[in-house]
Amino acid sequence: MSTNSKVAESPQLAYAMVVLTTFLWALSTVVGRGINEILPPVGVSFCRWIVAALAILPLAWPLLRKHMPLIRKNLGLLLLLGILQVGSSTLLFVGLNYTTAINTALINAAQPLLTVIPAWFLAREQVTPKQFFGICLGMFGVILVITRSDFAALLTFSFNIGDIIVLVGVLGWSVYAALIHKAPREIGLPAIVFCVFFLGSLVLLPFFIIESLYFEPLPITPFSIWIILFLGIVISAVSIAMWSHSLRIVGPTKASIFINLIPIFATGLAIAFLGEQLLLFHIYATVLIAAGMYFVISR
Repeated sequence: MSTNSKVAESPQLAYAMVVLTTFLWALSTVVGRGINEILPPVGVSFCRWIVAALAILPLAWPLLRKHMPLIRKNLGLLLLLGILQVGSSTLLFVGLNYTTAINTALINAAQPLLTVIPAWFLAREQVTPKQFFGICLGMFGVILVITRSDFAALLTFSFNIGDIIVLVGVLGWSVYAALIHKAPREIGLPAIVFCVFFLGSLVLLPFFIIESLYFEPLPITPFSIWIILFLGIVISAVSIAMWSHSLRIVGPTKASIFINLIPIFATGLAIAFLGEQLLLFHIYATVLIAAGMYFVISR
């Protein structure tokens, strides 16, 4: 194995990519909350994934030509991955129109725990008692951030249609995390990611047409173009490529625990740019999340 291959397969690099990915996702949640009442969710999702596919096409094209027979052989799996990735992200955007930010964050907090089931069932990835304890510890830290240490707020939690939509999206991501390793490595990550983006966009196309004709068309303005370019290139192409690579190196259970960093990064961004205060419960939550991550990824 060459030095470049060893670096690419390094768990340390994979973890670094996951951390950067969760930071970008934290940034995207801020954008998502800001545009969910301005731009139609399906239209934004369809355009962002088309942009993401086009952004990665120059890297994917040589691999697509070289491995087209293998891609055709695995077309069903790649289509399923596209539905899970593109569909799940679209469901989250749609769900934000019908639920609260705190409900969405609470459901997302359960993703590492929800990933355990499909990871075992589909990938036969075993979870040790120490890892399970770490997952629960991290989830408690996330809840501490979300409720701002006021656990009485959990008593007001109730499901609505938006929460169900978000929950289905989170479950879709969990299954994607468990299945991505089944795509043949010979195809190459850029080609796999392109197929996921492109095929998922094709499935989303009829819903985009229905939304445009009967509900709300996507306005073509400088603002919407910049939002779609940001979501398509930075959040979709860059972050999902890093996420998919990391899943194949360290596995879904270890990678998904890093999702708990999203509320920490979101809080940090709010403190840095929105003038929010750093409070004691932020520190407690960060310690709990860091401890949970240690228990999950350590041997």
